[in-house]
Amino acid sequence: MNLLELRIQFRALSGRFDLVDADGTDNGANYFINAGQRHLDRINTNQKSFANAYRWLEVGKFSVQFPYCRAVKEVWVSTTSARWQIEKKNLQDLIAEYFTTIPSGITGGDALYYAPGVTRASPELFDAPADEFEGYAGYVDVISADHFNYNAILIAPPTDVKLMVEIKGLFYTYPLVGDTDKSYWSVVHPDVLIMSTMRSIEIINRNTQGVNDWDNAIRVATVGIDMDGVEEDIAEVTQIKD
Repeated sequence: MNLLELRIQFRALSGRFDLVDADGTDNGANYFINAGQRHLDRINTNQKSFANAYRWLEVGKFSVQFPYCRAVKEVWVSTTSARWQIEKKNLQDLIAEYFTTIPSGITGGDALYYAPGVTRASPELFDAPADEFEGYAGYVDVISADHFNYNAILIAPPTDVKLMVEIKGLFYTYPLVGDTDKSYWSVVHPDVLIMSTMRSIEIINRNTQGVNDWDNAIRVATVGIDMDGVEEDIAEVTQIKD
């Protein structure tokens, strides 16, 4: 189902005609649908929970940002002739080893390490005067005024060639916004998404029993999805390593 079809089905099953207009347009349902989708992402890990984000890393640069990431699992980098996995380090250790001086003054090289970075500055909008910020910016690991949806990683040493960075991890499903938008949950498991949507409404209504009832129903419905992932993980495994 796309978002429009999902809204109409949600209206029919829930009776919430106040949240979906007669012609199917949104009157508040989208908020609860996307809240339900995020909840399913958090409680269930399936084949579509994993995704790759691709970013270019220009010469001399050392960080990339990417949206809707729940957890970074691996990072790979590639040139036109090679591709390799880089090793995770603690952020504090990475900064201590590579970024105790202005990054522009660090000799570049092959990317070897990464660490999940910090995208948030305090205050949220960095408001230092321009002349102060110019001298300070070289020491800032990551600053993003529009950081709310973004995660970031620092890569060291700063690259001496243009790299394609591949971030493998768990990602939230992108929000459903347009009527024709689709997602894994809306296409493969629309019934479960509608259950989770109704659960989100019960939370707003402070109906504890209603939330518990939907939690139980969603748990039963998603057990099979979890089992499919386990079946894939154990396929062709014939022995346990020593």
